[in-house]
Amino acid sequence: MSQIGRTEYLQQMRERTAGRGRKGRGEILNGIYETLGLSRKHAIKLMNGQVGLGKRRRGGPRRQYGEAKRRVLKQIWLGANQPCGKLLRASLRLWLPFYEKHDGGLEESLRRRIERISAASIDRLLRPCRVAAGKRARLGTRPGTLLRTQIPVRLTFGEEVHAPGWLEADTVAHCGDHGGGDYVWSITFTDIHTQWTEARACFNRGQAAVLERVKELERELPFPILGFDSDNGGEFLNHHLATYFLGRKRPVSFTRSRPHKKNDNAHVEQKNWSHVRQLVGYARLEHPEQARLLNELYRHAWNPWRNFFCPVMKLQSKTREGARWVRRYDPPQTPFERLKASNKLDHEQLRRLEKLRSQLDPFTLKAQIEERLRRLARLSSRFPKRATSSPSAFPTPLALWASASAGLPEGPPSAEAQSAPPPRCHQL
Repeated sequence: MSQIGRTEYLQQMRERTAGRGRKGRGEILNGIYETLGLSRKHAIKLMNGQVGLGKRRRGGPRRQYGEAKRRVLKQIWLGANQPCGKLLRASLRLWLPFYEKHDGGLEESLRRRIERISAASIDRLLRPCRVAAGKRARLGTRPGTLLRTQIPVRLTFGEEVHAPGWLEADTVAHCGDHGGGDYVWSITFTDIHTQWTEARACFNRGQAAVLERVKELERELPFPILGFDSDNGGEFLNHHLATYFLGRKRPVSFTRSRPHKKNDNAHVEQKNWSHVRQLVGYARLEHPEQARLLNELYRHAWNPWRNFFCPVMKLQSKTREGARWVRRYDPPQTPFERLKASNKLDHEQLRRLEKLRSQLDPFTLKAQIEERLRRLARLSSRFPKRATSSPSAFPTPLALWASASAGLPEGPPSAEAQSAPPPRCHQL
């Protein structure tokens, strides 16, 4: 019986009791007991109007997190590129001092509550702000036939990966929904042990251009390259890169994955999404100047912001329990914290990285990232686009940046701006 039906039934029973004697009222109570399944005492209270049939208010503690907490969490969440609750909880200790620097100090009670908040509470508070992820683009990797028999296949990294320096590499095509012609490519490098990730951009992916980016990467990495694992694309499997890695006094372990087995390079495949697609999206970039601007964005803002201020989790185990897989991860840490914990850096390298870390501000870096994205979007709007059959097949965040660049303020967003939902071009 529905709630409305129960209420109407009780009202009819109250009307019937008028003028009834003790025996008649007892029969009515017995009918209520049989119909509604209520105890006799509770039925008497209902008939007398002492209690109602409405749902009882749930007990438990009061809510601790109101709009003030949501506003602080939302601004840090947007600044950190929209991570999940577990990663955002690990980011709070890094980001709260900079939030107070930009937006003023927090009350001590508010700060203590935010520091104690759980990952589940963060997800619940920020649920209205979540946005859908964009579609994935098609792959543009073509197999490299040169040296395939000479470069061994590596299925997984084993016990030797106990120190930084073992890299996976992959490319991402910024071709929009049309794979023809010339366009910009991003190259992603990620360290297996620390998750330290670097991205570079180049126009097309010629062997000489990719080699130059690898040399540039090795000069700037805080640790030596011990192993280099890539897919079977011709931009990696060529004499240029093989000579560079294998022709030195202490050769680098140069390996490749199995053809058409992308999970062999699962680490860098995930970084292709979190470090490239979520930043640039699926827009088509087809001018050398765009490659230069994107490379500056990666080197001077995006890579430091990700490596110093964005915690990551590493999968520790994956077991099957019944019909589902249960994955367990280690505590979230930034790649810089993992690099420090490895104890593989000498004192001078560690001092240089700690000095660089102390000079960086995540909100300032985020503002630089957004400004460079606006410049890249304005540059994209100046060049004629290749006609396609389905121009809206992929989301194009650069177009959104171009249209909104005139009205966006510099620096961290204001409280008023935070009340609006974030654009669909990012989900970090």
